[in-house]
Amino acid sequence: MTQNTTNNHRQLNKKKVLLFVLCMILFIFLISRLFSKSVKISLKGSDNVVVEYGTEYSDEFVTALYGNKDISESVKISGTVDTSKVGTYKITYTAKQKKKTKSITRTVTVKDSVSPTITMNGDAEIKIAQGSKYQELGCIATDNYDGDITTKINIENNVDTSTKGSYTIKYTAKDSSGNTATKERIVNVVESGTKGISTKKAAGLPVLMYHFFYDKTTGASAKDGNYMEIHDFEDQLKYLTENNYYFPTWDEVKNYVDGTSCLPEHSVVITIDDGDKTFFDLAVPVIEKYDVKVTSFVVTSLLENSDYLNKFDRNKILFQSHSNDMHRSGNDGKGRFLTLSEEDALNDVKTSQSFIGNANIFCYPYGHYNDKCIEVLKKANFSLAFTTKYSRVRPGDNPYELGRIRMSDGDKIESFKKRVS
Repeated sequence: MTQNTTNNHRQLNKKKVLLFVLCMILFIFLISRLFSKSVKISLKGSDNVVVEYGTEYSDEFVTALYGNKDISESVKISGTVDTSKVGTYKITYTAKQKKKTKSITRTVTVKDSVSPTITMNGDAEIKIAQGSKYQELGCIATDNYDGDITTKINIENNVDTSTKGSYTIKYTAKDSSGNTATKERIVNVVESGTKGISTKKAAGLPVLMYHFFYDKTTGASAKDGNYMEIHDFEDQLKYLTENNYYFPTWDEVKNYVDGTSCLPEHSVVITIDDGDKTFFDLAVPVIEKYDVKVTSFVVTSLLENSDYLNKFDRNKILFQSHSNDMHRSGNDGKGRFLTLSEEDALNDVKTSQSFIGNANIFCYPYGHYNDKCIEVLKKANFSLAFTTKYSRVRPGDNPYELGRIRMSDGDKIESFKKRVS
């Protein structure tokens, strides 16, 4: 082999080695590039988000890359946010490409920052006579999240009725999120006889007496004066609610009659006798619409069963006794209560109490009563009884001979205003 040939072979081998090295370098570079690609994921917006209860949560999502390639659309999301429930929620975003996975998490807190609403029963400022008993009128508290939290109201009361002066009652309601609301009532203890005290005997409490209802838009008309056109009735309830009339409990009325406590100056009691079908069909929807407190004196023998009464809100539509089966004439042509034996009469009113459950207010059938009737009611633990005498209820009245204000067909809103003012 010549010297030139040997040199050529050597040069060729060198080129092959160099080419091989270059190929290996390129191969290693490509492999490293291939395996050096990673998944990157980042949140859009904050990793801790606070949203208000009841509002809509809008997620800002993420950005995900595989090398320089945008793979955001392939990101999977796990976890949900329920803005109807206060709490902390986790949302996890996961990006996956060529067996490479990356996850990131966002925390979303649903928060209730709205304070409860307190509505006072009665007036924000009242006067009571020195030496009388202050009966707490209370409040109603509602919350946008917790609902009715009236039972959670804290009352700070330092009223001393033995000493004249101005006292502040503070009501505080706190919801489950720690939001609070407060309301204050001013109680002015003044000398007995001062103008404007609700226990003043000359003023009295109007207890309204209704019976039956009809709707003139259906072509119906009043059969007698005991009927009330339902739209006139609605006008009356609307007036009471718009003018912030107070609807006292029967315990409050009893204390008022006994002269041991006061009532707000704008107080009224609505009673509806008999439990007639027109009461349930026509009056109840109007009562529920205006959210007022009404007492129905029912003749329990005319109702199918006591479960029927439980269809209604018993805190708003109160049922009391008009007897079980004494709302019909006796031997003398008057209400049977007058002529039944004491035993039979007592059994009748107790039957009505059992039917209604905890009834302790009575309304005499036809308004007829005598001393024997009163004794029967006392034995049955009734605390108040109403007649059909036209009068307001005043402190010192006989609790078993209370009068009412009859409401009749044709009573328009102007005459109604005079009766309750």
